[in-house]
Amino acid sequence: MDRFPDPKPGAPAPGATSSGVHDQLRLANPAQVTADGLVAPRWGAGLALIGLVLVVALPLAGTLALVEVLPFGPPLVFASLLLTWTAMLGVSIYASRRHGFRSLTRDFGLRFRWVDLAIGLGVGVAARIILAFLLAIITLLWPLEEGEVIQGNAEQFVTGDTVWLIVNGVLGGVLIAPFLEELFNRGLVLRGLQNALWLRRTGPKGQAVTPGVQRRSLMTSTVIAVLASSLAFGLLHTGAVADLRSSIYLLLSTFVVGLVCGVLTVITRRLGAAIVTHIVFNGTGVGLLLLVPPEMLP
Repeated sequence: MDRFPDPKPGAPAPGATSSGVHDQLRLANPAQVTADGLVAPRWGAGLALIGLVLVVALPLAGTLALVEVLPFGPPLVFASLLLTWTAMLGVSIYASRRHGFRSLTRDFGLRFRWVDLAIGLGVGVAARIILAFLLAIITLLWPLEEGEVIQGNAEQFVTGDTVWLIVNGVLGGVLIAPFLEELFNRGLVLRGLQNALWLRRTGPKGQAVTPGVQRRSLMTSTVIAVLASSLAFGLLHTGAVADLRSSIYLLLSTFVVGLVCGVLTVITRRLGAAIVTHIVFNGTGVGLLLLVPPEMLP
């Protein structure tokens, strides 16, 4: 069956302002606002949910299988990361190619501008500082027991010799993971939830992209999508630690980072600033672990 004609990103909708987009549609994916009205890709909450299940199940199953032949350590961490990245990238590409515009740029906003470097650097550092103060306050209100140490997921990336520090810590934790996690969480999951809440598809089910009509407020849909995708992002990370306090701290940290990156995504209408923010946040975390003794960290 023929696909719905691909819209031109940024093409003005009927009655749009000179900026090319209705003021009330500034939070939408720009590729879905066309001269002929709103359009909706077939990927949405369903594929987002399937993706979340795969991102949890594939690395878990693979790690359980590999632990029989590999002791816990940097090689096993790297294998688990590869499985996670494969699931995130694979689901995102599948959703775009089979159920969307066939472009990661148009479907998920995978675009960069030079200003994203400045935005990401400032927001990433600010997020790290704010979270440090927030976790310090929580620790004052909920004091650590004698000998208790808060564990984070970044410790997994900075074990082993120099080669593994570079592979898992720098390449994996600081560069590759932020890129793919933003593509999956703020691209597919956030936009998928937003579409499911905001739009009703009006075209044939067999078409990848069909006309859409609003079923509820875009603002309400966006707020719910940002909060839900941030919570999912946080829950995906909490399995990396075992004790309750560390899980709560890690959930709070990753939820806040997800919230910040989600807001950046819908405001800038691209992933560039969120990816750089994520890189800076992870980079400062890995740097602190390498430079500061664990007992000195909150």
